Amino acid sequence: MSADSRPLVTIVLPAYNESAVLADNLRVLQDYLRSLDHRFRWDVLIVNDGSADNTGEVAEAQRDLYDNVRVVHHPANFGLGQTFQTAFRQSRGDYVVTLDIDLSYDVEHIGLLLDRISQGGSKLVLASPYMKGGRISNVPWLRRTLSVWANRFLSVLAHGSLSTLTCMVRAYDGPYIRSLTLRATGMDVMPETIYKSMIMRARIHQVPAHL
Repeated sequence: MSADSRPLVTIVLPAYNESAVLADNLRVLQDYLRSLDHRFRWDVLIVNDGSADNTGEVAEAQRDLYDNVRVVHHPANFGLGQTFQTAFRQSRGDYVVTLDIDLSYDVEHIGLLLDRISQGGSKLVLASPYMKGGRISNVPWLRRTLSVWANRFLSVLAHGSLSTLTCMVRAYDGPYIRSLTLRATGMDVMPETIYKSMIMRARIHQVPAHL
C-alpha cells in the first residue's frame, strides 16, 4: 500500500491545564501511532482550551518535536463543546478520533475504533465500557456510579439502543462530523452528536472499552 493511499486520521486531544501529563502521554500516543503507520497517516490536533497553566507552551514544544502535531489555542476557557467544534472544523482526516489526553482510555482503543469505522457504513463509533465485553477499573466509586446512571438515563432517551452517550473516546467519519452543526459548549456536546446523528439516521456502532 502506497503512502498516498493510506487514510488520514486526525487525533483530537482537548487540553485544559494538562501541562503535567501532556508531553509524557503524547509520547505514549506517538509510539502507538507508529505501530499503525502501515495502515494510516496521522494528524494530531491539540486544542488548548485557554489553560491557566503552561499547557500552551508545552503543546507548542510538542509541535516542534513531532511533524504530525498541530496546536490551536483558545484565548479563554470556552468548554469542551466549543473545543470539539474548533477541533472538528480544523480536522483534516478521513476519520477523526477523539481521545482524553489523560489516557483514562488506553491508546489501543484508537485501533479498535478505526478497525470498526474503516469497515464502512458507520458515521460514528463509540468506545463503551458499559456494553458486553467492556469494563471499568480504578475509577472512584462516586464517579463510576454517577457515570453508570447518567448513561442509563440517556440510553432510555435514545430508546435503549446504545450503552453510552457520554463517552469522549470515539471515531467519526471525517466529512460527516465536519458537516454536523453543533451548539453545545459543555459536556452535553457528547450526547448532542449522538442525538443529531440519530435524527439524521446516521449509523452508529460501539466497541467494548476499558475505562
